[in-house]
Amino acid sequence: MNQNYTYPIVLDLSDAEYVNILFPDFDNVMTCVLKSEDYISAAQDFLALTIKDFEDDQRDLPNYSSPQDIELGENQQIIYVNIWMPYHRSKIKDIFVKKTLTIPSWLDILAKKNNVNFSKILVKALKDELKLK
Repeated sequence: MNQNYTYPIVLDLSDAEYVNILFPDFDNVMTCVLKSEDYISAAQDFLALTIKDFEDDQRDLPNYSSPQDIELGENQQIIYVNIWMPYHRSKIKDIFVKKTLTIPSWLDILAKKNNVNFSKILVKALKDELKLK
């Protein structure tokens, strides 16, 4: 698995207060930050989350575009951002909540004999029930 990624982003500087950040290789998903904020770090964080979603869903990441393949509008510019995923993964934390559940004892015995991870199964089942990926 690759740990280091570089992708182009398009900075749209046409707004007086915000920098709009577009990610052309990811279907032009977009985020924005105040012009007073560090838009490079914001772009890296957003891209890292997007890459992690692709990894979690076991989807292939897109190839990065060449600058000549990206059309720019007025007040737009291309920059490249680099993501080193081990660092960004360490910043992405899931917070877990302890829950108590009741199941039949025979099911508990059978699951333990088969080394079933109860938390993993419950999370998967809840995501399926809620139609989440």
